[in-house]
This record gives sequence, structure tokens and C-alpha cells, in this order.
Amino acid sequence: MKQEKLAIAAVPVQEWGDVYNREEALKRGTVFPELDLPFFAADGEDSMGGCVSGRTEEGGSREERMREIQEAGFYADDLRLYLDTHPEEEKAHALFRGAIQRKRELMREFARELYPLTPDCMAELYAEHPEQRGWLWQKGLPPWEGGCR
Repeated sequence: MKQEKLAIAAVPVQEWGDVYNREEALKRGTVFPELDLPFFAADGEDSMGGCVSGRTEEGGSREERMREIQEAGFYADDLRLYLDTHPEEEKAHALFRGAIQRKRELMREFARELYPLTPDCMAELYAEHPEQRGWLWQKGLPPWEGGCR
């Protein structure tokens, strides 16, 4: 049997540069424009399916609020991955802290005004209203049940 050799990859280290805003990052699938490379299967398509919603001038619809939560969460996740390999990059840390704070605030507002999305949201509501006996999911459809359609 022929002995195969392992390959050694030469991958350049990513440098900090410009970043997309939260909305554009979610659409593009990356925070970093230099990583936004063409992929033939997704060219010209919106990969967000039924959760695509236009911006509104007022407080925003449930779908718009869900979209903002997605944007903040994606932004934080992509920056966290960058920070795994670039822990000394202060600009990335600042953007990451802002993104996780924004997501927390958006989820808190969503839970107060509509319904909790996670058990953590429920815990915050219980802390504010200890007399409450339940925060039920029946106030609205979560995304996994078609809530973004």
C-alpha cells in the first residue's frame, strides 16, 4: 500500500482592516470585506429566506426586531472568531463588546415587548417581576416554528 504524505497548508495571517456594518455583514456572511469572496451558488440570492424584512421608521415589526438580533449576533460571532487568532486587536475587542451589548439590549427589549426568546431572557423577566408565574411562548411564533414568514 502506498504511503500518503500529509500536506502542509500555508495560510496568510489575516490583518485588521475595514469591516462591514452589522446589516451588511449578515448579508455577506462575514464582517470582513477581504473575506467576502464570490461563491457561485449564492450569487445574487438573499440567503436569509423568510426572515428578510425592510427597515421601518417606527419601532419596527417583530420580523425587523428579529433581524436586528440576528445581525448583532452574527457580528459578535464573526468578531469572536477573529479574536480567537488575534487576541491583541483592540479595535476588534471594542466592536465585539459593542455587538454583544447590542444583542443583549435587543433581546431584552424583544422579551419585554413581545415574548422571551431564550431562558436567559425569561430569567431577566423573572428578576424584574418575581410575582410572575410564567412567561409562555404562545405570545408569538419563534423562528424555528415559522415566525419569520
